[in-house]
Amino acid sequence: MKIPIFDNLVCDTVDDVAAPKPAHRAQKQPIFAEAHDYPEGQNPLTVFLAGFTDDSARTMRAALDSVADILTDGKIAADKLAWHELRSNHVTALRGRMLRYYAPATSRRYLSAVRGVLKEAWRLELIDRDTMERTVDVAPVRGRREQRGRAVSREELQAVFRTCAKDDNQAVGARDAAILALLYGSGLRRAELAGLAIDDIAWKDGSVRVLGKGNKQRTVFMPAGTVAAVRAWLEFRGTAAGPLMTQVGKTGQVRPHGITDQLVYHIVRKRHLEAGVEPFTPHDLRRSFISSLLDDGVDIATVARQVGHSNVQTTARYDRRDQKTQQRGVLRLDVPFGAS
Repeated sequence: MKIPIFDNLVCDTVDDVAAPKPAHRAQKQPIFAEAHDYPEGQNPLTVFLAGFTDDSARTMRAALDSVADILTDGKIAADKLAWHELRSNHVTALRGRMLRYYAPATSRRYLSAVRGVLKEAWRLELIDRDTMERTVDVAPVRGRREQRGRAVSREELQAVFRTCAKDDNQAVGARDAAILALLYGSGLRRAELAGLAIDDIAWKDGSVRVLGKGNKQRTVFMPAGTVAAVRAWLEFRGTAAGPLMTQVGKTGQVRPHGITDQLVYHIVRKRHLEAGVEPFTPHDLRRSFISSLLDDGVDIATVARQVGHSNVQTTARYDRRDQKTQQRGVLRLDVPFGAS
């Protein structure tokens, strides 16, 4: 029987990787404890990870590190695990243990990562195709949990923007405000934002050319507030070709070097701490963008195109509209109880 190798693989950003839960250690019994030193270029783990962008590779590496921890009870690191020796009984036991200690979405992501590594093991001729397919042929993980992450309110955003405006280093403040405005106003992933060049912006219509996951290019649009924030940053940066977001020295000197997606994460964290608001991540700003558009009546297919989702079901999982919105919708229903 032929089965899909990458079913249910959902990994948007490292922000969404669940932290390993040590509860699975309670059993004190490794599922699989075989180590192997692969020759250079023959480790299916590293070959699998090489097929992702840096941001997605970190997400998948974190998942596979957790898988190795579960399989071996922490005794063997992921890059030393004998992946090609895994068999159906091991993967079935892995699935069972994850069902007890992990959310369904996390379990699905981890099992998809295992499928990917085993497919590379087959390509490297470490296992035959029949063995590979039988090993990954485990029952799908059903169910869901309450969504993680949150929506960021307009008042919270205002508070964070005020911290940027008050920054003694005006160039840093302007850059950070532009970063926040792009994350919230255009729904960008942090890696996408870090990769923007100034030439990607078309000022005539406020559009931005974005290179997203899977090397897919799309066009997004900036609302007026985001346009204003980016223009304010360019007062310091200038309009010379190069990365849109650049490094800034302690004295306010704008440098030509681009920033990393990890710096984007730290900027958001720094600003919400300064503002004294409830913690949020760059991905929470993306969730807020999606929720706001849906709340304003924009159809979900249009929202999916803006944020680079190939499946509207993925977009739906980002919806963080609160229960008041749900309540307003329900109260509009006319239930004709007792009507003559």
